[in-house]
Amino acid sequence: MDLNNLRLFVAIVQTGSLSAASEKLGVPIATISRRLGELEQALNTQLLDRSKKGAKPTMAGQQLYEQVYLSIDQLAQAENLFQSARLSGVLRISTFSGFSPLWDKIALFQARYPDVQVHCQITDRVVDLIEDGIDIAVRFGQLQTENVIAKKFGEVGTKIVAHPDLLAKVGTPKRPEDLANLPCVAWAKNGQREFHWQFAEQAVKIQPIFTSNDSYTLAHFAKKGLAFCLLSDHFADQLIAEHGLAEVLTDFAKPAYPVHLLYLSQRHPSSLVKAFLAICEETQAV
Repeated sequence: MDLNNLRLFVAIVQTGSLSAASEKLGVPIATISRRLGELEQALNTQLLDRSKKGAKPTMAGQQLYEQVYLSIDQLAQAENLFQSARLSGVLRISTFSGFSPLWDKIALFQARYPDVQVHCQITDRVVDLIEDGIDIAVRFGQLQTENVIAKKFGEVGTKIVAHPDLLAKVGTPKRPEDLANLPCVAWAKNGQREFHWQFAEQAVKIQPIFTSNDSYTLAHFAKKGLAFCLLSDHFADQLIAEHGLAEVLTDFAKPAYPVHLLYLSQRHPSSLVKAFLAICEETQAV
């Protein structure tokens, strides 16, 4: 009997479905299904009843689970203990600009694994994890998930901020449409020609005086009192606290965007990747 197959079986029972076990373990669902079949074939019995709602153990499956789950959990704890003592190398992460919750996770990771070096690439472009040598990519919004596994990290909202000096000069917008006639700076891809700021019930077209794909550059204009700026809520809160910026249009809801951790699905995650994913799961961003 394959011990790894037993581990997968225990994970399915504990999470309630093959898909949930796949997300928890970072193992493709096709692999889990195949290995479950191997385990049932080796024992010559059906272990799980599968339905659209999930997977429940059969009587034989429940008996097997009760016999092995404590040993599997104890083995995992022992592995984690020895792994944390010897984990080393370089973890390469790619993330977008201005997403401060990630820094806390990296700091916690390095405190737990002091022999691991972390390199963080800041970019908003779509990266090729293999070509760019990236272990984990942090991205928000719509995803291209071909050949990768996506794990939910949290959510990022948006806020529009401005310096009090600018508000005194041009006035405080009362409605989203007012932004069309006010100086704004906006995040943009190279060559982008139209710019809209999204609210829950409408999208407002703006004419930015400056564009960039770097949030810190855009924030400079806001701090200098030159323009209104749309930023992630985490970054905006930091600027409000440290630089006295003010949030505007607070009565108009703005959408929140899911943030995911992406890593390759074709191969089993490395010990570094699994360790970082575990820390993110322990301390969810949101």
